[in-house]
Amino acid sequence: TFAKNCGDGSRVWNLLPVGQSSGFGRGTDIHAGTDLEERKAIFGLLGDVYVTAEGGPDVAEQAIAAHARGAAVVPLMRTGGASSGMFGFPDAALQKLDCCTEELWSLLKSTDVSLDESAAAAAAIVA
Repeated sequence: TFAKNCGDGSRVWNLLPVGQSSGFGRGTDIHAGTDLEERKAIFGLLGDVYVTAEGGPDVAEQAIAAHARGAAVVPLMRTGGASSGMFGFPDAALQKLDCCTEELWSLLKSTDVSLDESAAAAAAIVA
């Protein structure tokens, strides 16, 4: 749903281990690392902005690393798991980004709006 709200997908890159495909239908698949562990290490060094949905300890770990090095983290908090603050997800990354309106940030939290509205809000924040 998020990728579908990113226009033509020309600014979306899906980082995957060698030999895998995202199947998202938007963006460009880029391969890095021979397995998931290598891919995660590389992923944590590349982005300026990270969008998270749900997740467990691995998502929290990557959000901690990204936030610590100054990358923006945009959590879809309504999805629960790490993205809602579990598993040690950084509290500071749950706070509204300066570049974002209160209205857009609230759409990342609210379960009273459609998933499409939350995904569109995340896409607008990172645009």
